[in-house]
Amino acid sequence: MLKINEIFWSAQGEGLHSGDSAIFVRLAGCSLRCPYCDTRGAWARGRRMAPAAVAAAVDELKAAYPQARLVLTGGEPLEQDLGGLLRACGGRHVIAVETNGLHFQDLAIHWWTVSPKDAAAYRVHPRLWARASEIKLLVTPALDLAQVKRMRGRSAAPIILQPERHDRRRFRRTFGFFRDCAAAGIPDVRLGLQMHGVFRIP
Repeated sequence: MLKINEIFWSAQGEGLHSGDSAIFVRLAGCSLRCPYCDTRGAWARGRRMAPAAVAAAVDELKAAYPQARLVLTGGEPLEQDLGGLLRACGGRHVIAVETNGLHFQDLAIHWWTVSPKDAAAYRVHPRLWARASEIKLLVTPALDLAQVKRMRGRSAAPIILQPERHDRRRFRRTFGFFRDCAAAGIPDVRLGLQMHGVFRIP
C-alpha cells in the first residue's frame, strides 16, 4: 500500500519540462520539513491506496490528457517503495520522479529531478548523481558557490536555480546568485521559476 496525498493533472511548474502537461501522483510523507515547503499538506495527510488503484487513477487521467507525463512527487516519494506502482503502470507511461536526493531506489524511471535541500546539508545519495536528469536548487541564504561547484563535480546534469518564494527580494537574490555562478564559470547553471506559483495552479 502507498500513502497518497493527491492525484491530479496540471502543468509541470518547474525544471526543464516546465509547462508540459503532467499527471501528478503526490505521495504523502517527508522527513525533512523544510520551512519554505509549498506542499506542507503532503507531510502527513493522505489515504492508503494499492498500487493498482493508483495506476488506474493515472490511466483515467491519461485518457483525458493523452500527452501527459506521469510525475511522482511529494512529500518525498522515495520514502515509500515505488516498485509496485511502476509494475502496476506496466510501462504505459513516461515517468518522472522529483526527490530531495536522500533516498535511492533502483527503478526504471525516465527522468530524475534531484533537488538537494539545505535542511539536509545538501546531502545526496551517491547512486543518484549518475541518474540525475536535472538538479533543482532553491536559492536560500544557505546556498553558496562551493555547494554548486561540488554538485557540478559530481553530475553533468543542468543545475536550475529557483527562488524559494515568489517575491521581489527573493527574485533579486536568485538572479544575483545566478550571476555569481556565471561569473565563476560554472557550466550549465540556469535560471528557473516556479510556474505554478505564477499561474496559481496546483
